[in-house]
Amino acid sequence: KKSYNFYMAKIIFITILLHLSVYANQLDTLKSIEDKALVYGSGEKKVYLFIDPWCRYSRKFVSLVSKNSQMLSKYKYYIYLYGIPRLHSTKAIAAVYQSKDPLQTLLDIMLNDNHQTALLTESTENKIDLITNVAQTLHIHKRPFIIIEK
Repeated sequence: KKSYNFYMAKIIFITILLHLSVYANQLDTLKSIEDKALVYGSGEKKVYLFIDPWCRYSRKFVSLVSKNSQMLSKYKYYIYLYGIPRLHSTKAIAAVYQSKDPLQTLLDIMLNDNHQTALLTESTENKIDLITNVAQTLHIHKRPFIIIEK
């Protein structure tokens, strides 16, 4: 039986291959919202990551990264919360963005199954809309969606 890490590596590899052709345009678009990201890790290489806090695959990926000190020291993850409509995660996303420590709140939700919610404020709704517009421009439909800067 193949390991979980093998399958995650395969998902990452396939994602990278599928998106190399539109890389340059994507990078410019992503840089326009870099200040809206939650930043995780301290590495030199940038990884742009679109996730949904309720998505089981997003949770598995964040769990894998959080447990791997090499991944956190090699990469700096720019995390964008982009909800999958059928998972109804907007209130969880609002809880993350409106908390005093958004990254820690996200990790609590995703790794500890701590179900937090909040009502949308106008500024949070604007941030969610901006990220959603960028994700749609980049034709992002899957979560997690990963783009690694060269």
